[in-house]
Amino acid sequence: MKKLIAGLFTITLLFTSLLPASAEQAERPSVTVTGSAEMTVVPDTAYISLGIITTSADVAKAKTENDTAMNRIYTAVELLGISKDQVQTSGFSVQPQYKPNTKNDDTAVIAGYRVQNTVTVKVTDLTQISQVIDASSRAGANQINGLRFAVNDESALKDQLLAKAVLDGKRKAALIADTLGASLGQATSVNLSGYSSPVGENVRMYKADMASSTPISAGTLSISADVSMVFQLNN
Repeated sequence: MKKLIAGLFTITLLFTSLLPASAEQAERPSVTVTGSAEMTVVPDTAYISLGIITTSADVAKAKTENDTAMNRIYTAVELLGISKDQVQTSGFSVQPQYKPNTKNDDTAVIAGYRVQNTVTVKVTDLTQISQVIDASSRAGANQINGLRFAVNDESALKDQLLAKAVLDGKRKAALIADTLGASLGQATSVNLSGYSSPVGENVRMYKADMASSTPISAGTLSISADVSMVFQLNN
């Protein structure tokens, strides 16, 4: 019994001796900052959305005409040196077209069918954008839905951006510490709070006179990153 009491007394003393250090660590001052970074990059990839719409009173005829036109578009794009894996179907639909029923105004009857097939062409040589649009239009594309610019491999850009954001956060924390008359301690928490990919907004386009080449300018894209950081402050 005496040994048990002595053991409990020793454990109690050990626990009590740890309390001041834990309390002191919990009360150590800290500062929370947000580090930000932004870069402007030149896009190296474009995504062109285009397609064909056909209509007919017979659904099979509408689809056949659509398939024929789309195959011509595939061929036109491939002749430019763009591989098949860079052309992806992004939409396909067959919809009935209605007209009022003269015998009964409360119902409508099917007047025909509308078939729409849309593809997205990935272009890595931006000088070919105009060629793809013009060649597809000559092949029968009657829908040029839009054009979007992007960066194909953004992993290296992301690493650079995050490093800059961390340095910005550390600079802000050091400034705060120096203003308070303290020194900056170690970072206890770093979290990525925001990242914007270098992808441009979709540029709407409309089919026009294809007698001349379609002028396209890639411009630049902006990417940004934010990190939330917590630093200890040393007195």
